[in-house]
Amino acid sequence: MTIKQWNIPSQWQEPFVAKLTERGATGAVVNAALEAIDDKCKAEGEKPLALFGDPVPYAESVILPNTKAAAQSRLRAIALAVIGLIGMFLALWGWAEMRQDTGKVLGMAPAIPFAVGLLLVLGAAIADAVLGNKADVIMSAPGTGQKGMALLLNKLAPWIIVLLTGIGMLLLYIRNN
Repeated sequence: MTIKQWNIPSQWQEPFVAKLTERGATGAVVNAALEAIDDKCKAEGEKPLALFGDPVPYAESVILPNTKAAAQSRLRAIALAVIGLIGMFLALWGWAEMRQDTGKVLGMAPAIPFAVGLLLVLGAAIADAVLGNKADVIMSAPGTGQKGMALLLNKLAPWIIVLLTGIGMLLLYIRNN
């Protein structure tokens, strides 16, 4: 077995590794994080202190797989997806009623569920993007990147709901014209 030599100064690397280990990170997670830091430093031509700041606070900000923070992140992601889906159904319901020129929907103008639905769909997608890895369904070791299903569920799912809302509106428009 070979041990990779990182191009990370030991005065930055050691407190970073110590904090991750203290938080319960496995060797694989620590190595993945160090590899990501090393790669970023090489690509940017900067030292880790310039790119990531102090090592201990940076290590505290890393969301580790199989932790309470990962569970909270998953819960946020699922809640945002449910909000987005509710918004999609409201928007499509309002849009369908507006296209059929229905006067009232449950005693209100159809534009109201349509507008509320659009706000929910877009708001959920934007909130997911702003929260970043604090609203991910699948947590992977830091620095391993988003691959396959993780990328789909973590980054694209909210925008797929927005896209499906738009496609649904287009289909309803085509059907009624």
